[in-house]
Amino acid sequence: MLASAICGLLYMDAVGKISGWIGLPQYEGYVPRLQWYAGLWSGLAVLFSFLAALLLGLVKDTGPRQSQIDHSTLFTETVVSQEWTLATAALKYLLRVAISALASVALMAVFILAVLMLEKLGVRGR
Repeated sequence: MLASAICGLLYMDAVGKISGWIGLPQYEGYVPRLQWYAGLWSGLAVLFSFLAALLLGLVKDTGPRQSQIDHSTLFTETVVSQEWTLATAALKYLLRVAISALASVALMAVFILAVLMLEKLGVRGR
């Protein structure tokens, strides 16, 4: 999610430069290269969101320990069709993708606010 947020910020930087440099003759040569970088950063931001969702799905839930299970409430296993389990897995993955994307956007907002705060305090990055 952090990599996705960083790529999202780099995408915003490239798009900001493109919009500021279009029409300026001294930067005409840089605009196509920046457009390529913007495409690269946006693709990587989306890819890293999907990879983060996949990694979130690899973490196993340990569930309750054997001593915590009440054996009187156990039911027999019901038969569930293969299509239903596949649909459930796909929906869980899409939910993790949405969570990952929202976390990336939240990290981007935190980075932007941190930079704004540092600039207000007089600390310059360059």
